[in-house]
Amino acid sequence: MQYGAVVVTFNRKKLLLESITALMNQTVPPTKIIIIDNHSTDGTRAALEHQGILTNSQVDYRHLDQNIGGAGGFARGMQIAQADPNLDWVSLSDDDAIFEADYFEKLIAYHSTHPNRQILTGSVYVEDGRLQVDQRNRFTSWSTFRTQAVPEAAYTGNFEFDQYTFCGVFMSLAIVKQVGVADAGFFIWWDDCEYAVRTAKLSKPVNVSAAKLIHKTYLPSLDLKTSFIPDWRLYYGLRNRFITIKRWRANPVVSLAWLSYFYARLLFKLCGPFYRGYRKMVIKAYTQALRDAAIEKEGLNPNFMPGQKF
Repeated sequence: MQYGAVVVTFNRKKLLLESITALMNQTVPPTKIIIIDNHSTDGTRAALEHQGILTNSQVDYRHLDQNIGGAGGFARGMQIAQADPNLDWVSLSDDDAIFEADYFEKLIAYHSTHPNRQILTGSVYVEDGRLQVDQRNRFTSWSTFRTQAVPEAAYTGNFEFDQYTFCGVFMSLAIVKQVGVADAGFFIWWDDCEYAVRTAKLSKPVNVSAAKLIHKTYLPSLDLKTSFIPDWRLYYGLRNRFITIKRWRANPVVSLAWLSYFYARLLFKLCGPFYRGYRKMVIKAYTQALRDAAIEKEGLNPNFMPGQKF
């Protein structure tokens, strides 16, 4: 098996260097490391040059003319990987995924005894040692794509699930050629979830739990459930989920009923303390997300720009 590792980065040169070093030190290293640089302005290219990474024939570095978001970056990386005749598998991750040295060795070993499995993942941990269970989920509804995290107890062995994230997912390029690449128009968030819906009929993902990576995210999704943190990406997560529902829902009646309940619950929650100080921002995000999803308007929204503070 020859695989390419796609890494999407933007203005995080220190993390990128760590993630690339981890890939180069794999016991079964990638044939190609495809770095998609979303127009970084923090000296990323110079840092890569200083470390001798850009002269390594293993590395394919692409500095984009503009920031096309994580979704656009993954779409571009997948296009490059599937066009390479020397590759038959690809991994997808941001620059904050630090793979343990035997991550891909374990996934490849599993595939060698389960050749029909075409989508594999490993276990994701945050820096403080917690298992990030919400990176591997099962759908409780294929009409709303509501999810339930695979419980931590399941990680004592390997398990099937439905929804992966682009944090260490490893798949056959035959899958990519059948369903296409990630939707670049999503810009950020839910691009991986929508992709998991598309690939579901072709191959059930399997988590090889002994394969591990550290997710050095500055804002673990585990912590978003306990308190509201205003984030410009909220709009994109909502819009892209609604677009996914519109495209791929199993039952439109169920999805419409859920949407009514979803917004009724929001009205109730807005009256409480959870969104205190940010109610206007939340209302704008939820109303514009629904409006744009209805007409499948993708791309950047000028009211929710990268890095914007509220």
